[in-house]
Amino acid sequence: MRLSLGSWRLRIAWWTHVAVATGFGLFGGLVAVLVGVVLVIDARTVTACEAASAAPPDFAAPPFAYDPEARAGAFVRAMANDEFQAAYEMVASEQFGHDSACVFDLEGFWRQVSRSSDARLISVSQSDQASFVAMYNRLDVPLRLIFRSAQEHRDVRITVRLLADGRVAGQEIDWVLTEADTDRPTPTPAYAKPGTFEEMEVLVGQAPWELKGTITIPVGTGPFPAVVTNGGESRDGIGPSTKLARDRAWGLATLGVASLRFDRRTRTYALAMARQEAFTVNHELVDDTLAAVEILRRTPRIDPGRIYVLGGSLAGFAAPMVGLRDSNIAGLIIVAAPSGMLHDLLWRGPQFHLSLDGEVTPYDRRVIRASRNRTEAISAWVTSGKVPQDLSVHRSYYAHLGTYRPEDAAYRLLMPILVVSADWDRIVPPEDANTWFRSLRLRRNVAFRLYHGHGHAMIDERDRTGSSSLMNRHASWEVISDIAGWIHGDWSDRSCMDLEAWYAGCRAG
Repeated sequence: MRLSLGSWRLRIAWWTHVAVATGFGLFGGLVAVLVGVVLVIDARTVTACEAASAAPPDFAAPPFAYDPEARAGAFVRAMANDEFQAAYEMVASEQFGHDSACVFDLEGFWRQVSRSSDARLISVSQSDQASFVAMYNRLDVPLRLIFRSAQEHRDVRITVRLLADGRVAGQEIDWVLTEADTDRPTPTPAYAKPGTFEEMEVLVGQAPWELKGTITIPVGTGPFPAVVTNGGESRDGIGPSTKLARDRAWGLATLGVASLRFDRRTRTYALAMARQEAFTVNHELVDDTLAAVEILRRTPRIDPGRIYVLGGSLAGFAAPMVGLRDSNIAGLIIVAAPSGMLHDLLWRGPQFHLSLDGEVTPYDRRVIRASRNRTEAISAWVTSGKVPQDLSVHRSYYAHLGTYRPEDAAYRLLMPILVVSADWDRIVPPEDANTWFRSLRLRRNVAFRLYHGHGHAMIDERDRTGSSSLMNRHASWEVISDIAGWIHGDWSDRSCMDLEAWYAGCRAG
């Protein structure tokens, strides 16, 4: 059930491409936080990093009390000016269980960015909105770098990850954005029939946190069933040529299902959210999803009694919270979501990623150990109330979650549930899909579907090639048509007796 990609570094690069291009960016953070420290690591002695004295965590500093673009830009310019010692002194090496910043190999990273020894950096600017990744208490700052050399003029996109005290927790090249032809129009998936639906813009939520949203509704008198879709940071999808959330909306509308998709608060108001002292999953996902449900209930030609909530990745983890707060929702569609307690994923995720190539190195073990120590500290704090100073996480975020397990919350709900999983998911470990199944297998109104060759973003990856394989890709029609079929009541009565039934689509009970 796992794809062989060759070297483990290429695998990690691929996972990063999926996280950046699809908008399932929260759990993509599980991968991306590792990428910045494992690109081109080798055994060379790097004088600059050995000479550097990494800054210790500053727990007394006000959280995110700096200009993210200026801070990320200073890190990039230090590398561009061959001031690698200064760049190393900005990194948070202890986040990865290592007392040396050399594991970042910034020289190797910069060679990949600049490509040419005579390339000159002529411009650094923030290319898009930053994102607040609450799970790691981190800001991801996207930058656009313009290089000029004798051979070419290059436009490179990278992301710098900043902790609350301003230190760097990783960096990566956004290959999909770097290699995209931004002048070309975003392609329309073949399955979408634009003449069969229409779109309107709405505002979701209330000031000062209003979010832009789009309602997609089939042409006709209705009333139509509808879905609130919440998966990525952007309502359409990140990247100039990959709009997976938009694709899902257009595909569903073609099949007679309306939808409302909206931007995530942690991207639209990233810095303000990061500076909130009391920030929870409710602020990140639940409150705005409930507001979107209410908008659909008041929208003409939509059936107010047939409104569903689709949550992908972390939004799928939070979907049962939405159901607990609004029992009139028609059903939940949980896509590629983790199970169990969220802080456990802080170490289970890295352990899963680093073991995919069959080899766990001593460095890998240090990363896993550091992640597990953080998880155990959060767990002890949740149960005892004693907060360690060096957690480096947003405390109110995990305090609010407490012992919440989404599969347990889902079991208490009376509404129908569809659980969708992918067998090539490299973000959420495979045991999470099994946990969802085991927890809900006795509920007759719960359906399951496992997809061959699909990844975390629910793209069929079996025919992909090269680093630009997400360019011009679309959300899986197989997944979209199954979701629409489930909403319309067209679902097999097959029981979930074996793995093949799970692949074919089955019912619990």
